[in-house]
Amino acid sequence: MYTHPNAVRYHEHPIKILRYSAKNVWLLIFPLLRSLRFYPFSIQNLIDWGKDAWFDLLIAALIICFSTFRWYCCSYFFDEDSIYAQSGIFLKQEIEIPFSKIMASVEEHPLYLRSFHAVRLKISTVSGNLPESNMSLILYDHDLRRLRPHIAILYGNDGETTAYRTPAWRVFLFSALFSSSSSSAIYVAILFFQGEQVVLELLEEFQARELLEDATERASAIFVGVPRIGLTVGIVILVLWLLSFFRNMLRYANFRICFGGSFYSIHIGLLNRRHFHLRETAIVFLDLRQNLIMKLFGMVSLHIRCPGYGSRQDTLPVLIPLVSKRSSWEILEKFHVSPKLEAPIVQEKSKLRFFWSFVWLPVISILVTFVVQMIATWLFPAFRVEIHFFGFMYLLPLSWFLLVRVVSIFHQSIAMDQEKVQMHFSRGFIFHTITVSRENIVRMDIRQTPLQKHYGLCRLYLVCNGPRQQRFKLIALSEKQARQMMQELEAATSGC
Repeated sequence: MYTHPNAVRYHEHPIKILRYSAKNVWLLIFPLLRSLRFYPFSIQNLIDWGKDAWFDLLIAALIICFSTFRWYCCSYFFDEDSIYAQSGIFLKQEIEIPFSKIMASVEEHPLYLRSFHAVRLKISTVSGNLPESNMSLILYDHDLRRLRPHIAILYGNDGETTAYRTPAWRVFLFSALFSSSSSSAIYVAILFFQGEQVVLELLEEFQARELLEDATERASAIFVGVPRIGLTVGIVILVLWLLSFFRNMLRYANFRICFGGSFYSIHIGLLNRRHFHLRETAIVFLDLRQNLIMKLFGMVSLHIRCPGYGSRQDTLPVLIPLVSKRSSWEILEKFHVSPKLEAPIVQEKSKLRFFWSFVWLPVISILVTFVVQMIATWLFPAFRVEIHFFGFMYLLPLSWFLLVRVVSIFHQSIAMDQEKVQMHFSRGFIFHTITVSRENIVRMDIRQTPLQKHYGLCRLYLVCNGPRQQRFKLIALSEKQARQMMQELEAATSGC
């Protein structure tokens, strides 16, 4: 392990000490702040507070001292071929990543790090199914500049030019189309569970309950006849959607992509500026995504699947946020992907006569909603207005989902040529067009119900390679065509 005694070793930026301390110190910070009572300020009040909180202050100081010692024991260094990171106090651990194996890297420049001339560098390879990076370092800006010439993926090509810069209005539309109340609800729930008491005190401080009641009162004057509880729920959903929208706006603002030979660079973010550097060979597949509105107006969002980009749950692997479908064809050519396979050896589209396979779930859900609504109205007639309102609110997404599934009947198809497989399908409310190399398909599975077997149909599952294997499902396909695709893949694998 320790084969570089003469290597010049560097420490990470000292701000890393705060990260080591944060896991424990934050439990003490809020009790200390709550007990901080010396207004107006005086030395005596500060001394009295210190006498009461001396034990908490001692524990916090010990945590910071231990984190400082841990930071000092960690280092990194590099030579002509690899970068190394060592960590641990008593049990040393060393990570070695050869420069030639780096498939993706991320430079993160959040506002608080920029104030200290620091940057977070994350390096990813193709090893394993890790959602996170293989190495993460917080460096000085000048240390990153020293390291950059040694890593080709960071240095890029001399002739790199900006190939595409997304206009602000398209980032605005992209943020609106891909924002959801559920994502913000999850974010708020995580915040609540991590610091329940603190969140409750902040809500009480900002009088959140009073503000919500006031907003409901004002809305009830406009939307006459709508139950107050329905208005309250609607306001909460709207606020959560706005939170998701503004998060997406900040995350994907100033979006631009640079093409440079065998490397691609993606620059996004306003407050947290992130630069993703990708090797061309790291891209597993391209994914054209549309919701129903985008499909009606001929717009697409181009996503990719590769290590290090989009692995986190809060980041979409966006290559181009929003572009017309025809303009996306030119971008696809830069990745050696055709919008349509020219000479497929196997091709299959969904048949209209098997429409029930597509619409059964939303149709049954709508019928069940009507039945539950009728029974609830019969059992609780005093709440008839509220029951009808919530039933209507629940039917809206189900009706939209039914419409998506109807369009999917005409959208779903799969084709295979000698090199690639191209799939058109829908998942949830989103339409996907994925083009993946045959060598990146790990497995194909065929599943059938007795009724599907009678009609010669099946559900086809494709498992694709990547940082985490993903499975895609196509329904109501011809069993004969699906088995032919499996035979083609097996023949190619055995031929290798």
